Amino acid sequence: MPAASLCIAPSYVSSFVCPEQSCPLVPAASDGARLPRCLALRDLHIGGIYERSLRLACPAACAHVLFQTGAFHFQTTTLPASHLHAANREIPLLSEPLPEISYLLDLQRTCMKLLATQRYPLDVRLILLGIYLEDAVDFIEQGQGYELGKIIKSYDSPMFEARFHEALRNISFEPLQHLNFLWGIVKDIAADPHSPLAREDVSRAARAFHLGSTPDLQHIARAFPVCRRSLESYVTIPFPQLLEHFLLHQWFTELYPCAVRGGLIHNYWVFVIAAKVYELLLTGLAAIERQILTGHQIAGLTSRAARLPQSPACLAAIEKALAPHEEDSLWMFNTLFHVQEHASGTSA
Repeated sequence: MPAASLCIAPSYVSSFVCPEQSCPLVPAASDGARLPRCLALRDLHIGGIYERSLRLACPAACAHVLFQTGAFHFQTTTLPASHLHAANREIPLLSEPLPEISYLLDLQRTCMKLLATQRYPLDVRLILLGIYLEDAVDFIEQGQGYELGKIIKSYDSPMFEARFHEALRNISFEPLQHLNFLWGIVKDIAADPHSPLAREDVSRAARAFHLGSTPDLQHIARAFPVCRRSLESYVTIPFPQLLEHFLLHQWFTELYPCAVRGGLIHNYWVFVIAAKVYELLLTGLAAIERQILTGHQIAGLTSRAARLPQSPACLAAIEKALAPHEEDSLWMFNTLFHVQEHASGTSA
């Protein structure tokens, strides 16, 4: 290993200090005492450089990430080799001879630019991200991965704009289908004895959306828009960058679109579904509290929800729900994305 290495990290990482004596990522020493080092900080060695980030399982790291102000951007530094500890074994795909791994850094950065664009609401950005990854798969399969930059350039053309607007017009959000799909995943996750979710995370959402043992579809249909207004009033309006910061940070930290086995599009759907489960639980919390959520409440829930795709049982629950619909993009778009109010008025 060289004496020093290039390290890329979100600008806020260098200022993080974990103050939590009860942080779940502070390991215990062999004598039972707690070591004074939070393991939220993680380095991954990719293509000759290190990427440094914070795992959101630490509530303090979670608050530090979510409530940053300003745009997400990276800092590049040179650090002594002794300060870097690659955790590549946590992401087995990095050692596998997959064609997409060769283009991981390009894919990662381009996807994050799409997630961060302010042209569109977040759900529209997620759709654009899916379209980009479908195009990227075609390029890589045709042996043109070195020309991935051409995809984004083509998105400035009137032809792509027409294609994208047509895709949005074809999407018709189905709220009951949305709840049924996500709630099935939540119930499977909650049944796992090692689930990272707290019991109250699930019970709040059940009460907010009237998802009892014998759900009444009329009650659920009436509850859905009320709960969505609670999310806006108590979360997204007072904390306008929170969901964007969550998506960007998770994409970078967990190394999407190569976080799990199954290919780029499979990674995309796992990422989107996990984010929508988080949004559902956050909506339930806002609807029950009926007041602007505190940073402590948001960070606590987020630190638990951020672990879902990393838990084998939780990932299995997501993949089980995804499997019957993975090849039907329109069904997935109608189920997951609230975009009908933006389809006619979106402009690049």
